[in-house]
Amino acid sequence: MLQKVHLLESTFDKALIKEASSKYRLSIQLSLDGFSFCVFDTARNKYSGIETHLFHEVTTPLVLNNILNELIPKNEWLKQKYNETRIIIESPKSTLIPLPLFISEHSVDYLRFNHYLDFGDKILYDRLPNLGAANIFAIPEIIIQTCQRFFPDARLHHFASSLLENLLILNKNQDEDPVIFASVRKSWFDLLVLKGRNLLFFNSFKYKAKEDFVYFLIYVMDQLNLNPEKTELTLLGEITKISSLFELTFKYVRNVSFIKRTQDYEYSYVFDEIPEHFYFNLLNLQQCEL
Repeated sequence: MLQKVHLLESTFDKALIKEASSKYRLSIQLSLDGFSFCVFDTARNKYSGIETHLFHEVTTPLVLNNILNELIPKNEWLKQKYNETRIIIESPKSTLIPLPLFISEHSVDYLRFNHYLDFGDKILYDRLPNLGAANIFAIPEIIIQTCQRFFPDARLHHFASSLLENLLILNKNQDEDPVIFASVRKSWFDLLVLKGRNLLFFNSFKYKAKEDFVYFLIYVMDQLNLNPEKTELTLLGEITKISSLFELTFKYVRNVSFIKRTQDYEYSYVFDEIPEHFYFNLLNLQQCEL
């Protein structure tokens, strides 16, 4: 099963000591496309290690679960006991409900309104204090059980919950002009439009080609009457300035930049060769109030 796994990145500060892991925090990001984790040294307020595995042709929760059961026990860093562990899981089955309208007992009804639920899905939710909403989402039960077996004290959240909260925190003191954030992944991207502290738009889109990406981006801008020549677009995630995806995007949207790492933390030398806009969600998981 591990032939479907490709180790992309594995780098840790030499000052990290596995035996001192009770002073560290562990953040994990999980999807059908891959598995990433980073280690945060609380004593030094520093992110000090990161590892990423890419998955190939993993299309079902059962295959993903089999990979996790092989991969995790063989990783020395994942065997340690941490001060805190948080896991964000990517799932297309999610919906936002304003907190004044949210009744937890009706979570499954809210989600069924927008998504087909498979047998074995478990319904969870995150409360998003900065957004004033609940993010209701479905995760296969077997994946939750595996996470709980290997990380029994972990707090489990949806990928979008962390993304929304962190970008709202980042944008809270900005002016009132709408700005767009695009979080790019292997086959999905998340599009957010913020105006100060307010969320104007959020959705996730599946894409195969760069033309798909640009089509959805321009369509959303058109629907919101945003000028591609003036509106600021901030990119984060799996995209580089030398990629064809960026080049095509820049033809249609002129004010494009990459997100910077937050200055609330320090970053070990092991991150020097990693673009700052990579792993934004993973590296900010500890600061959001989920």
